[in-house]
Amino acid sequence: MTFESITVTVDQLLFSANNRYFLRGLTLDIDVGNLPKQIPLNRIVSLTLHESFCIKVIENCLELRSLKLIGVIKWVSCTINSISRANTKLNQITVVTPTIRSLTELFTSILSITSLRRLEILTDEVAESFKFCILPAPLSKIEQFLLDSGSTINWNDLSQILPDLSSIRFLSVNLIDRNQKLIPSFIFQNLRTLSLGLLEVSFNWIIQLVATTPCLIKLKLTGLVDADEQSKELYHCEKIQAPLCALNLNLVCNGDDNDCNLYYGELEWLLTPINFTNITHFDPRVHKIDQKAKLYLRKAPLNVQNMVPIEVMADGNCLYNSIICLSGNAFLTHSELRVRTILELIKNEVFYNNSYSHILGPLNEGIKNITHNFSFSELYELVGLKNVLKCNIRSIYPNIDYRQDLNIMNSTFEYAQSNLPSNTIFIFWTHTLNEIGARNNNAGNWTPNHFVPLILPSNNPEFQTNLSHPQVLSSDTTPTKSTRKNSIATQVRIPNFNMEDGEQQLFLTSPMISQPAEEISTTPRTKRRQYSIENNSNADTTNVENQRTLARERMSINRAQAIPEEVERQR
Repeated sequence: MTFESITVTVDQLLFSANNRYFLRGLTLDIDVGNLPKQIPLNRIVSLTLHESFCIKVIENCLELRSLKLIGVIKWVSCTINSISRANTKLNQITVVTPTIRSLTELFTSILSITSLRRLEILTDEVAESFKFCILPAPLSKIEQFLLDSGSTINWNDLSQILPDLSSIRFLSVNLIDRNQKLIPSFIFQNLRTLSLGLLEVSFNWIIQLVATTPCLIKLKLTGLVDADEQSKELYHCEKIQAPLCALNLNLVCNGDDNDCNLYYGELEWLLTPINFTNITHFDPRVHKIDQKAKLYLRKAPLNVQNMVPIEVMADGNCLYNSIICLSGNAFLTHSELRVRTILELIKNEVFYNNSYSHILGPLNEGIKNITHNFSFSELYELVGLKNVLKCNIRSIYPNIDYRQDLNIMNSTFEYAQSNLPSNTIFIFWTHTLNEIGARNNNAGNWTPNHFVPLILPSNNPEFQTNLSHPQVLSSDTTPTKSTRKNSIATQVRIPNFNMEDGEQQLFLTSPMISQPAEEISTTPRTKRRQYSIENNSNADTTNVENQRTLARERMSINRAQAIPEEVERQR
């Protein structure tokens, strides 16, 4: 379908801000001419551009997360250089180009985008005259890098670029040529998954490469051995298996082809529970308060209004970003949490279908949504994560346009093995805009589009002065305290606060109060007030006496200076 075949009525239906059809992905093919003016480019999350289209479209896509560029390398480089600094949310770029003559120049342009986390380069040819060199660009935060080339690449030349990708966790390269004689020189400290397409590379070189990846979890190899090692029986001979066992690796051959997967406890990694220990208190040196969520928190239940909403990235992975924030684990990723959540929902499919499908819809549809990165999370993921993390999850929904069917949003989902002690984490449904802005963008309705974690205020008095919390008006239980020396919980004494005089009179006339007025009037605050009044009264009396004394002295002086006739007249 082309834009010319779409009627004006359909334009109004698809692109009107009053409807809830949110345009998230847009592909502009070679045949596309002019865009309809109604297209809300400021909502686009994923954009695919072909060479023939104007690159100025990117400047209006301020919410852009994923960009795919298809064309010659000159146009691709020009497009990347034109990306405005206002595109601070762009975290994935895919480049599809027939020939790359200077990968260094392309990298220099790409690494200038500091928000980038994933980079894919697909090309038919990398010029033979190309030589890799150390780039002058600052250290990148790219975690995933895929290079698919029809021509071969020397690994040691490639590794000269990789120090600039010090955060890389997933690396896929195709093809590595057969002339790999040198020992790999660069150590990948954070690399966990490595996929290599090899052109008859020796197995000894593979063993040396694995030694440079201390955190490796999975290694996938295609075209593993050289011409002298084509016999499949050699895959399982002692000569090959011995060094693998020393590295705790298992080699598996895929059927009749020459593709092999080298696993480092991958299945055990996926099935081993996460060692999740959540943080409980706010630390201003690490956390930042979400000011918009703080306003929405005023409409939450009273017993959580004193908690602090923490700002996390609102990129569709906000639920998983909240879990990462609560864990404080730099190695935990939203992708891993998504995979673990999917495995949990599939493993216990019958339970989740019977318990939640009548409220949340079919489970299989929910799982399909979870498999897409940056897809907004729903309640299925909350109830699945409680078993993934082995902790209780309390879901908190603000009292806005509240209906009875939303009661499940204000629930505590308990970990299945309730006989074991477990913590409780707090997840708050909120919005990235204030309530007025959210309603204006949703035909007057309010629905959440963001998750943030809630934690307690800092237990450090120096930090508490920087926070302002709503007062909890009531509580059903008496607060308790415990000390390191004595773990027995004891009730905390609750002080009686005095009120103003007018409020005291109203308070004392209530039939529910049996305390006499004399006891209230002798409270410390009343004593301080009476003491202040007495001091003021004494000061006023002293001033009057001083004025009288001065007046008498002036009269005595005047009399001494007066003549006898004036004295007689004054008498």
